[in-house]
Amino acid sequence: PRFGMAQLSSFQLAHEVQVGHDCYIFRLGCNCDVSALAVATTEHALCVLDPSTLKPIRTLQGHTDAVEDLGFFQAEPSCLASCSHDGTARIWDLRVAESARQFAVTSNEVYSCSVGRADGLLACAASEKVHLFDVGQGSRLRVFKDSHTDVVNHVRFHPVQSHVLLTGAEDNLVVMLDTNQPREDEAMLGVIPNDECVRSFTLVGPDRNTLCCASTTENVRIWGLGQEDFGSLKAQFIGLRSHPLLMKDGGEDGDCSFGYVVDSFYDEPSGQVFLLAGAGSVGDLVLFRVTLSEAVPAAVFSKPPLGSSTWRGHEDIVRSAVCLPGGRVLTAGEDGRVCAWSEGPAVAETADDGAGSDGSRRFSLEPTAYGAQRNSVGGTRACPY
Repeated sequence: PRFGMAQLSSFQLAHEVQVGHDCYIFRLGCNCDVSALAVATTEHALCVLDPSTLKPIRTLQGHTDAVEDLGFFQAEPSCLASCSHDGTARIWDLRVAESARQFAVTSNEVYSCSVGRADGLLACAASEKVHLFDVGQGSRLRVFKDSHTDVVNHVRFHPVQSHVLLTGAEDNLVVMLDTNQPREDEAMLGVIPNDECVRSFTLVGPDRNTLCCASTTENVRIWGLGQEDFGSLKAQFIGLRSHPLLMKDGGEDGDCSFGYVVDSFYDEPSGQVFLLAGAGSVGDLVLFRVTLSEAVPAAVFSKPPLGSSTWRGHEDIVRSAVCLPGGRVLTAGEDGRVCAWSEGPAVAETADDGAGSDGSRRFSLEPTAYGAQRNSVGGTRACPY
C-alpha cells in the first residue's frame, strides 16, 4: 500500500484506569453535560467514572448477569438505563446507590437499550422484538413484533427528534419508528436495507442525520437520514477486516487476527465521518477517513514504549469509544481498561514511500453526547459529504 506511518497523525495515551482484571467492558457512555461516564461490564455491574480523571466514583449493582448496554437520559445527566443478559433493564439515578426502577423485559438476554421521547420512554431489544416501557409509570406500553424478522442487536432514540427510534437487526434492516403512534404499522417511518446483518450503528453530524452502520462482518455503510437523502449511501468501508494496517500476526500459533469496527465520529472542519477501527486482539487502534470510494488511514493511537510508563494502553479487543468536548477520545474493552487519548504530533517517519504526508492534520471531532455538542458549538456546520 502507498501509505506509511509517516503520513499519519497520532493520538497519544493521556491516562488509563483498570476497572476490573477479570471482566470485559461491553459499553462506554457519557452523559449529556459530560459530568459522568459509565461502563457496562461482565461483572453484573456498571462503574461510574469521572470524565476528567477517570477516577471511579461508584459501582451500580443489581443485575444478576453481564450488563450488555447502557444509555444516559438525553436531558437529565444524573439518570441512565442499562440492560443485561439477565433479561431485565434498569433505570439508575447516580445520586443514589440502588436502581430506581426495574423492568422485566424477557426471559432471554436483552441486547440493547435506549431512553428517549423527552426521557419518558425506554426501548429494549430482545430477540426479534423491541419493547417500549413508560419510564415514569414502570409499565410496558407496547411491543414492536413485526418490524424485524430476526434478532435486533441495536436500538437508539434520535437525539434531536427524541420520539424517533432507530432499530438495527440481523435481518439486514435499519428501521425508523415514530413512538408517538399507537400502532406498529402507523409507527413505521422508513426502512434502510443495509445488505448485511446490522451489529450496531452511530448517529453523527449536524442534527445527527447521518447513520454509520457496522455489520456483523465488520463492513461499514454510511447512510443519510434527512428528508432529502433518507436511505442514500454516503460512504462505505468494505473489507475492513483484511486491511493491512489492521491484520495482526498471531505469533507462534500462526493464526492471523483481523480488523474490527469500534465506533464512528464526525469531524467538523472536513464535514466527513471518521471510523475508529481495532487491529487484531492486541488493542491497537487506527482512525480512518471514510468516503464513498475509499477509506484512508488518518491517525494511529500510540502506546508508550514498553517499560517507559506504568500505562500500557489496550492489550485486548476494544469494544466501545466516545469523544469528549475538546477532541479527547475515550476507549474501553475486553481488558477491563478505560483509556483516554489526546491528539499528539505526527507519528515519526519510518519510511519514505513518496506519498504526501498528512502529519499536520488536526481533528475537531464532534462530542458523542449530543447535549455536549449542542452546548459547545454555535453556528451552522457543514453536513457530512
